[in-house]
Amino acid sequence: MIDQLDTFVTDVLRPRAATIDETAEFPQDVISAAAEIGLQRVLIGDDGRLDPSRAPLVHEISERLAMYSMASAVAIANAHLTTYLLLKYAPAELIERWVEPTLAGQVFGAFAITEAHAGTDVRGMGTVARRDGDDYVLTGEKCWVGYAPNCSYAIVLAKEGTGERDAPMVALVVDTASAGVTRAAGPAFDGLRGMSNGSLAFDGVRVPAWSRLSSDGFGGMMDGLNLARIDAASYACGLLRGALVASTERAASRTAFGRPLGDLQAIQAKIGRMATDYQAARALTTRAAASFAAGDGGDQDAISMAKLFASEAARRNTDEAVQIHGAEGVVRSSWVNRLNRDAKVTQIFDGTSEIHETMLGRRAVRLTAAGGDLTAFLGRDQ
Repeated sequence: MIDQLDTFVTDVLRPRAATIDETAEFPQDVISAAAEIGLQRVLIGDDGRLDPSRAPLVHEISERLAMYSMASAVAIANAHLTTYLLLKYAPAELIERWVEPTLAGQVFGAFAITEAHAGTDVRGMGTVARRDGDDYVLTGEKCWVGYAPNCSYAIVLAKEGTGERDAPMVALVVDTASAGVTRAAGPAFDGLRGMSNGSLAFDGVRVPAWSRLSSDGFGGMMDGLNLARIDAASYACGLLRGALVASTERAASRTAFGRPLGDLQAIQAKIGRMATDYQAARALTTRAAASFAAGDGGDQDAISMAKLFASEAARRNTDEAVQIHGAEGVVRSSWVNRLNRDAKVTQIFDGTSEIHETMLGRRAVRLTAAGGDLTAFLGRDQ
């Protein structure tokens, strides 16, 4: 698989990356080519069943793709996320309808949680699903939804029965061709160009009750979000890796003051920190992926640490890569400029850096206050 992946990156993705960013067009040709070598199927075992133990391979794929085109990496990872949730929690009818076309890159599913006034504060959302006989009637609107304009189905988190803050939640798989569903494109992003994004509105949409995920709505979506956050950390590792490669190539080939740019200690120091941050980010992300592979949705603390550190390091070091490239670095079409713009996105989606800092700090303080041991929290066996 890794050899096929590297050939795909060299022959298909890398030549298309700059154009994807320039035009912001959804790279369906890249997604279809990825499906031909099975990149979307990596969480599926030889027996056709879900196999979370392959999560480390997901990390490797996402890192290598994001190094050149994060939009393509996210589009391929979308299939991992949606099919993971369907295979783990959805009834057979939905698995039969949606999983194979998603793995083939023919259809896309949306993961719909965020609302205009309820991002991190999930309890503040206003989308409600009220039971009416054999159906739920779904009303509300989701924004900043990946694949909203071109999704065939959406996994939607809603409050059940009432809009009260502490209402129970349900996750519904909604056919976006249903009456009352409106899909709309959102504003263009500065980074992650080429990823389809927008909003989904639900005006009294009737959804069969059997189309709900079998888990608690919030818990099931958070399970999926753990996988998405590992992917986000993996994208950041790829951006870091790209910054390191581009910077070392620049330092070795550019002449300044009669000698290679890389002879300057200031440049050496930037590259040294860059290499160290890459290794640290990759180690944390590898640990997070391994925890997910072990089952039960992974270690939330390890996943948050990986997403937080990798995204912050990616932004910091892609900024340094721009600096090393000088005027060329601020040219929008340059590789390092694209890496830098994409890195900013990783600090925001799948939970901002601030919310991950807060969750980790709160967990550590509460654990200590309760007389607990920080050994497991710190990722140590003893």
